[in-house]
Amino acid sequence: MNKDLKKFIFLLIATIIVAFAISYSYSAYQNYQQEKKIEEVKKAFSFDTNETKEVNPKEAWQEQRLEALESLGYTRVDIRPFYKRLYDKLTGKKVYNYKSIDDETKTVTVEVKDNKIVEKFFNGDKLTTNQELVANDDFTSYDLKSYDLDTKVVTTFKDVLNNDTYLNTKNGIIEYEDGKTIEFTHQNGAMNGPAVENLPNGDKIEFNFVNNKRVGEGEKFYKNGDREIFTYGENNLKNGTSIYYFANGDVEETTYVNGVLQGPAKYTYKDGVMEHYEYKDGKRIEN
Repeated sequence: MNKDLKKFIFLLIATIIVAFAISYSYSAYQNYQQEKKIEEVKKAFSFDTNETKEVNPKEAWQEQRLEALESLGYTRVDIRPFYKRLYDKLTGKKVYNYKSIDDETKTVTVEVKDNKIVEKFFNGDKLTTNQELVANDDFTSYDLKSYDLDTKVVTTFKDVLNNDTYLNTKNGIIEYEDGKTIEFTHQNGAMNGPAVENLPNGDKIEFNFVNNKRVGEGEKFYKNGDREIFTYGENNLKNGTSIYYFANGDVEETTYVNGVLQGPAKYTYKDGVMEHYEYKDGKRIEN
C-alpha cells in the first residue's frame, strides 16, 4: 500500500471520528437544552420536582433554625480551624459561626448535635445570651431556653411551634434573679394569652399578653387579702381607672397615667361613708 493511500485512509478514519464526536456532542447538547426547558416549565407551573425525595426531619429542623438566624440579619462565616472541624466530625457535632451584617462585633456560635442546638450570642468577646433548643421526638417542635447573662433572666418556651399538647395552657415561664416569675401562654414563640406574675413577697398579678405586651385588664392579688383591678396601657404600665378592694371591705377608686396615680379619687368605707381627694404624681392631696 503506497503512502498516499495510507494517508487517505487515516484522514478518512479521523474524519469519521470527528464527525461522530460532533454528532454525539450536538445530541447531548440538545438533550440538555430539552431537560432545561422541561425544568423551566415545571417551575413556571409550580410543579414539585422533589416529590419523591425523602425529607430528613432532623436535618430539616436544624436547617430551619439556621435560616432563622439569617432572617435576623446574621450571615454564616467559615472561621473554624481544620483540626476542630475534624474533631466535630468524629464527635458527630456540627459547629457554625455567624456574624451580624450590620455590626461585625456581634457574632453567634451555633453547636448542633442530634436533637439539640446551642446558640451563643457574643458582643465582641463578651457572651451576652445563651440559648438551648431541644426538639421533640419527631422534630415537629422544640423547647427553647434562653439565658440573658446581663439581666440574669431565664426565659423558657415549651413547644415553640405549638405542635404538641401545650395548647391553651401556660407553656412558658420567665425567671428573674430576685425570685419573680411570669408564667405565660405563647403561640409560635410570641407571648399571647393568659399570664400570671408571681412576686417574691407572695403577691401575684393576672393579666393577658398580646404580641409580648401586657394589654387590657389586670388584677393584682395581695398576700394580705387586698386586690386591685386596673388596665394596662403603653409600655406595660397601668393606665386608666383602677378599683382597689381592701381586705377589710373598704374600696378606693383612682386613675393611673403611665403607671402613676393622677387626678380625682374616691374612697368608700365599708359602712358607706365616702371621701373625695386627688392624686398628683402618685401622692395624695387633701381637698
